[in-house]
Amino acid sequence: MIDTPASYGKFFTNKEYDYAFMTVPQKHAENTAFFWPRGKGLGGSSGANFYLWNRPAVEDVNAWERLGNPGWNWQNFLKYSIKCEKFIPADENATKAERLTYDPKFHGTDGPIALGFPNLRPGWDVALQDTLQALGLPRLVEPQAGDRVGTAMDLASVDPRTNKRTTSVAYLEQAGARPNLKILVNAPVARILSAPGSGFVASGVEFLYDGQKHTVSTTTDGEVILSAGTIKSPQVLELSGIGDPKILSGLGIETKVDLPAVGTNAQDHLFAGVAYELKEPEKYNTIDPLVDPKVAEEQVKLYAEGKGLLTLGIVGISMAPLNMISDRAAEIQAKVPSGGDAPGIAEQRKEQLARFKENAAEAEFVTIPGFYSFPNPPAPGAKHVSLCTTLNRPFSRGTIHAGSTDPLEPPVIDPHYFEEDIDRLTYIEQVKFCRKVAQTEPFKSILGREVNPGPDVKTDEDISLWLKKYLTTVHHTASTCSMLPRDKGGVVDPELKVYGTQKLRVVDLSVVPLIPSAHTQSIVYAIAEQAADIIKGVFKV
Repeated sequence: MIDTPASYGKFFTNKEYDYAFMTVPQKHAENTAFFWPRGKGLGGSSGANFYLWNRPAVEDVNAWERLGNPGWNWQNFLKYSIKCEKFIPADENATKAERLTYDPKFHGTDGPIALGFPNLRPGWDVALQDTLQALGLPRLVEPQAGDRVGTAMDLASVDPRTNKRTTSVAYLEQAGARPNLKILVNAPVARILSAPGSGFVASGVEFLYDGQKHTVSTTTDGEVILSAGTIKSPQVLELSGIGDPKILSGLGIETKVDLPAVGTNAQDHLFAGVAYELKEPEKYNTIDPLVDPKVAEEQVKLYAEGKGLLTLGIVGISMAPLNMISDRAAEIQAKVPSGGDAPGIAEQRKEQLARFKENAAEAEFVTIPGFYSFPNPPAPGAKHVSLCTTLNRPFSRGTIHAGSTDPLEPPVIDPHYFEEDIDRLTYIEQVKFCRKVAQTEPFKSILGREVNPGPDVKTDEDISLWLKKYLTTVHHTASTCSMLPRDKGGVVDPELKVYGTQKLRVVDLSVVPLIPSAHTQSIVYAIAEQAADIIKGVFKV
């Protein structure tokens, strides 16, 4: 029986395509160790995600600039986000019937990342949207415009013309004929090399291939760009001698650049699913039937024809401030920690408090068409909707550090879940709102019994215990190489250059100084586009 997030992950992970990372047991979450998979291969986790695409709110991005990063604001973010996308709208009938609305001025048509609405949808999103509107959430006609408060139909990084996911490999395909591009797979990085002499001047990379160490050197004017992601980038820096001397000395690594913020400030979105059986399963599309190998085989054949469950996607995403979903909002938000011992934390919390006062989007609600919840197993043959909620503005801060000098060993991941109790209190209210949605028409009439958390989970303390044992990550972890002033916990400057080094930059989600209330796929692409212009000298910070 698959009864925990960790066992679920172990059951479904393919070691050829996934990194099966685990956190350390969490002190404030019943000593639970959580499964943190990441994509392995060209495109990284862009080839192993939920396809969801939405942009953050305006002030979520403007906060990066206020935290000390000139040029990193909503205006530029929107420009680069539009640049990366190739939006393909739904047909007129689907747009009208299922509210697949959009405003063309917020979308690109010439970028490499094909976006659209999935061709097969669950079938309950309009009813759910009507339910959320009845509970006070406004309907958003264009959710990509910088206002996330409300209920909306969002996009997927799937090309609706072909039903194929779009990954960052689309950029490689564009650049494939360039003579200065060499791609080597199955070659994990060991460390970044520094040229002889004073200071750390990146001169190349040491990597492993076929069990042997190899090196590649930059040109005289070249740079090393580290894009290993939030989990691996800090590990690579530390293995290269860049980081906190205390961490490095414990591993026997010579400190070449004293940069204590490496691997700190880790922020993660949390995920929990309240699962229900469907009363009339024949009316709705879910992935539940795919557990039957024969059905799965049939669906693979249908997919080749552009049909079937493998073209199913998620569209409905809703977000709300806490005071829109809970009458305890003022009480909980009074518990916001104002300061912090770590450099720069006070400034970040000031920004988070400002979002509270602005009634910015915070709690997220999204349905997965199928069973994604714990610990109670699904009944054989049943179809489900998992009404999931995401904690999008965590106050807890974690760490990710190298735990060994072996680059093939996973880093030590400690997200410090619920270390700040406001996260736990907020999340309890979000789960309670999920149940309120389930008891409100017209969505109520669609649902059968609640499978998880289940009828025995009643009180706030019951919900708290359930969350501590059975929440999961949303795979959005950010900020372990934060773009902040060096004395405020920064690892990179506004040009993404690693402090204390030359010719070395980090370009991935780890540079985000404060995680937005949004899915992070769109954020990574926009950062990469802006970074490319910075590196080329087209964009001046």
